[in-house]
Amino acid sequence: MASLPTITLDTTLTELYQRTSTKSTSKRIGYILTGVSSAFQITPNIPRNAKYIYQDSPFNNLPQSELTEENAELQRSLAIKYLSLVPQRDAFISGNTAIIMFHLDESEQQIAHDKSEAEKSVAHLDPRQKPRFIFCSGPGSIPFEEAEVDALAYKIVLDGLDRYPLTVPLDKQWFVNTKAALANSGLPTPNADIIETVGHSPEASSCCVDCQASDGIFISSSCTGVRGQWLDEQADRIMAAISRCSLPLVVKNQQSVGGACTFMINSEEDRERVKRDFSSGLLRKTLSQVTAENYHLKPGSVLLSDLVSKPIGNFGLTFFVTDTGDAIFLAVSEQMIDGNNSWVGSNINYRHQAALEKKFTPIMTQIALWLHENQYYGPTGADILETTNRSRNGELEAHNSEFHIVDLNARTSGSMCLSLLRSHFQGRGCNCASSFAITSKHSRESFIEHRRKEFESGRMCILSWYDDIDGGESIGDVVVGAEDEEKLQWEIEKVREASNKIKL
Repeated sequence: MASLPTITLDTTLTELYQRTSTKSTSKRIGYILTGVSSAFQITPNIPRNAKYIYQDSPFNNLPQSELTEENAELQRSLAIKYLSLVPQRDAFISGNTAIIMFHLDESEQQIAHDKSEAEKSVAHLDPRQKPRFIFCSGPGSIPFEEAEVDALAYKIVLDGLDRYPLTVPLDKQWFVNTKAALANSGLPTPNADIIETVGHSPEASSCCVDCQASDGIFISSSCTGVRGQWLDEQADRIMAAISRCSLPLVVKNQQSVGGACTFMINSEEDRERVKRDFSSGLLRKTLSQVTAENYHLKPGSVLLSDLVSKPIGNFGLTFFVTDTGDAIFLAVSEQMIDGNNSWVGSNINYRHQAALEKKFTPIMTQIALWLHENQYYGPTGADILETTNRSRNGELEAHNSEFHIVDLNARTSGSMCLSLLRSHFQGRGCNCASSFAITSKHSRESFIEHRRKEFESGRMCILSWYDDIDGGESIGDVVVGAEDEEKLQWEIEKVREASNKIKL
């Protein structure tokens, strides 16, 4: 069995809260880091999010008929990602505090496996920085007293969390992560037209026979009553706006995870494709979720944004916003985006961080002040594109570049771990590192043994891992380090030769 080194992080989320926030110096903060689905319940104890709507890849890409609890394969896949893999990854950098985790199901075997997988992922952290996992069945049964914390911070806004003491009000955290909030923030972001829905969908009980007989969450295309009429009116307005906008264009839905709900339109062919996607089900799924409970949040809004032309850089800025509105720089990494515009990983060059901190401090300060004005404090990530300005005579001015915030995530982000592992990797001669998700036919132990040299030297580590005892496949999030960018790409490809990229 491989002998793995102890990993000491440069700092942790818990240390950042305590050191930089006047409200958190003595306050014990626990974390809920799970994902959630607005299409269907992930487990019997984790119902779909009906108030705070998030759209992910399955919500966007699958037909309504597949977004049900009867689709056991999809339900299981999302449960592994949202309830185990993603929270393990963020728990790795959380520090010595309580992490609330939810079981995939209530069988004794599954409960034991969930706990074992989480504990293994943090087993080699410095004991002073190791989190405590508190498992329960779902958000309605969090053992708050057992967690021994004063408040909860959370990654995604889960329905019903307002029964617990929180660091940030639910409506506020959902709002600052919306696309419309960013567009209206006054921050440097592409110009956008916001198409808002008018009112909300009526109750099914006040509609036609089909709606009254249906227990589904989506308004049926066969609806002949007021719900179908309302939906058609809103859809027509949105489709007309997409049709008349000049190109190129970016279409975004209000709230998403993992890079979903962003559609690039560069040509008339692209426009027709997006219109088909919207009219064939996506708009119906989105608008069906605008209800009396949540319409004040405007979850059905669609943004039509300018496309940033010829970017020379695609960066992921991570930092921590204090409760006084100051910004603590963590790192700038380069985004790894696939053909579907989904985030699949990040690369970092530690030797460039001093210059990048100086370069990005002005925009980071702007973002932090805006978040502070909206009552948010905590970890933050911003996706930023850089373009080069032209002088009056048309020549490029490399020294006078411009930044465009294309997405803002007021929560933990996938690349945040890279900044906190800087000393770990540079102490081993690695000036560059990359974090990315993989699937593997290997178990955790077999995968480590297969890459034993890299793991024992500390040049590779696992942030999160789940051996699917039913599916016969593992899913994980790993970090690899190398001396320079060229060698880093070689190391990444070596890992991918026996693995498949996945979207998170």
